[in-house]
Amino acid sequence: MGDASRGAWADRAWASWEAFGRACVAGRGSGLRAHEPGSRRRVAAWPLSQVLWCASTLNALAAASGAKNPGDPGRHTIDVDAWWLALQWYRSGQGYVDHRPRGQRYYDDNAWLGLVAAQQALLTGAERWWARAGQVARFVAEGTTESGAVCWVEGGDTLNACSTGSAAVLFDALARQAPGLPPADRARFAAQAHAARAFLQGPLLRSDGLVADHVRPDGTVEPSVWAYNQALLLHVESRRGEDEAAATVAAAVEHGMPAPVMARQPAVFACIWWRALLAHRAREGATRVPEVAQYLQLAWDRGRDARGLFRGVTRYDAGVVLDHVSLTGLMAAYAAGPSAWESLL
Repeated sequence: MGDASRGAWADRAWASWEAFGRACVAGRGSGLRAHEPGSRRRVAAWPLSQVLWCASTLNALAAASGAKNPGDPGRHTIDVDAWWLALQWYRSGQGYVDHRPRGQRYYDDNAWLGLVAAQQALLTGAERWWARAGQVARFVAEGTTESGAVCWVEGGDTLNACSTGSAAVLFDALARQAPGLPPADRARFAAQAHAARAFLQGPLLRSDGLVADHVRPDGTVEPSVWAYNQALLLHVESRRGEDEAAATVAAAVEHGMPAPVMARQPAVFACIWWRALLAHRAREGATRVPEVAQYLQLAWDRGRDARGLFRGVTRYDAGVVLDHVSLTGLMAAYAAGPSAWESLL
């Protein structure tokens, strides 16, 4: 894709964010909230994590647009701090519950929030975002088991790829890149990243190179394949940049997501796979990832309703927010170009 095509994706990303704002955002300041169309109830923490990710990526797009065209810095800059403040409604100790009034603290939900904070730190250099990532990571670490895996939910008994893999990426980002981290904390995060990575590549890795969903309490494996789990394996290995990781990275990319598997993926899972692939390709020096543009084009052509919301894609659940902001953020990421891709988490 050329620059003109990326410019078109930039326009589409902003248009989709604006559609989300019209249909799914209410309040301001401490009362800011995301909700499903036709409802005023806040979405759960998991969709909100992807609202935050989308806002972070749109700001990266605005920065990239401003660097290329100083007179045209993009539509505007989104106040990502305001969305982080909105997250405080879910706060419980160092972590966040999935919802209120009777929510649970899911380690994967929290790890995704930590990854947004780490991404924002990488993109902006603002140390407050590293502090936020570290706060969440310390809670996620409480879910680590002797095996190195991270439980799915506080008090739960399944060891899931989504929690183990997202924790591994978060721990690794902090250990490698957070400035000013005390040496003992850096060493602890590095050890936890190593242990989680080993479980992802061990009990959770199928013989075909794809990542299984979880290990049950009796030790048997639920083998279902979801694209975001494969993305986490790719992130973990690609970020290492070491020779011994090359085979695993090659296998993850070679297997990718077989067409029959990708066809049944919710958009949010597919988008997490594609953004991991963008990050990996950027580390390889690529400036084009046509598979991403092809996926986005199909969603754009067939997935939008009259209000500009992505209702016609394969969705995670009955809601629209989660998949809509995931596609919007992927459009923004693709349009921002390789300078932003390597920081995607």
